[in-house]
Amino acid sequence: MKLAVLCASALLAIGALQVQEKKRDMKDRVWAEGKIVCIGCFLAEDAGAEAQCTLHAKHAQGFLDKEGKLWTIVDNERGHFAITNAALRNQPIRIFGWPYEKHRYLELYKYQIKDGDKWQIWDFCKT
Repeated sequence: MKLAVLCASALLAIGALQVQEKKRDMKDRVWAEGKIVCIGCFLAEDAGAEAQCTLHAKHAQGFLDKEGKLWTIVDNERGHFAITNAALRNQPIRIFGWPYEKHRYLELYKYQIKDGDKWQIWDFCKT
């Protein structure tokens, strides 16, 4: 009986270690430049994907960085507008946020669009 309790306690401890997640930290935010693109259209053009973004994804947008990597934007309070606002599509953009490299996701904190030679903070109220 003592062995069973000891084994169960050990398994719970191992499980607790596996569940611990690394929380993002404000100091981990970075700036990245690129443009907002329709994920499906980009994959169709660049890789030949049979994307049907007009049928299902409604042109959900992602971030194409300067190295040509396509990032999915975390769909939360700050990211949802970048994912769904067609006015941002194909615009030069500078994003400040948390990159999740392993998963190729980007969580937005704030972003700026290029207006001539200057970067302007995107004003949600003007759209």
